[in-house]
Amino acid sequence: MDYLVLLSSIALGAGTVFGLRLNDPRQIKLMNAFTGAYLLTLVMLHLLPDLYEPEPGLVLKPLVIGGFILFGFSLQIAMDTFSKGIEHGHAHEIHGRMAYGILGGLCIHAFVEALALGQSPEHQTVMDRAQHHFLLVSVVVHNYPISIALLGMLLQSGMKKSSALWCLALFAAMAPIGMFTSGFTGLAVYSRYLMAIVIGIFMHISTTILFESEDDHRFPLGKLAAVLIGLALGIASVVFES
Repeated sequence: MDYLVLLSSIALGAGTVFGLRLNDPRQIKLMNAFTGAYLLTLVMLHLLPDLYEPEPGLVLKPLVIGGFILFGFSLQIAMDTFSKGIEHGHAHEIHGRMAYGILGGLCIHAFVEALALGQSPEHQTVMDRAQHHFLLVSVVVHNYPISIALLGMLLQSGMKKSSALWCLALFAAMAPIGMFTSGFTGLAVYSRYLMAIVIGIFMHISTTILFESEDDHRFPLGKLAAVLIGLALGIASVVFES
């Protein structure tokens, strides 16, 4: 079921582009403002505090956890050099050429992000299941505007619809592959380390979205409203889940 949930946001993104025509850069910015606020709220109120909770048989020093979070933050900076920042709403014109670097950067991003979703039944705890739920929701919400930006960018470059959809399908497959890889290769045993890396990635993406300024250094009312809605829904998600 989790694999279908991961694929659903990409399918919804394609439907949004073709059905609702909501792939204008200004619309994508508002979607990203919402997801950035939502991600940051889930990280601060649930994912990060749970990461520091002690687990029977496993003691992680705060310094180690912080190190992996910083690694994830730095890793996303490195991936941005390939993806050109599509993860936080920066779509680019690619007239007449295939964006191999952008697509590759996004695929690596989606794969790494989903590694923390893999679980081995013998190591699963109640806390792990709660973290898994919130991380799954975070990835799905985060990938929705990315899929819109990617597909819209590929279509605007003159790429055939069928080719653009194959590229989107490749991106869509990365999260399920990452989750499968982690769950069936033993990496799931290191879920806390992987979660720390993903939290670092989310911190980079969400703070970049929220704190980047417009050309006139003003914070538009539309973006403010999207941020407030994201914060409110993030808080509600944590409160009602608890």
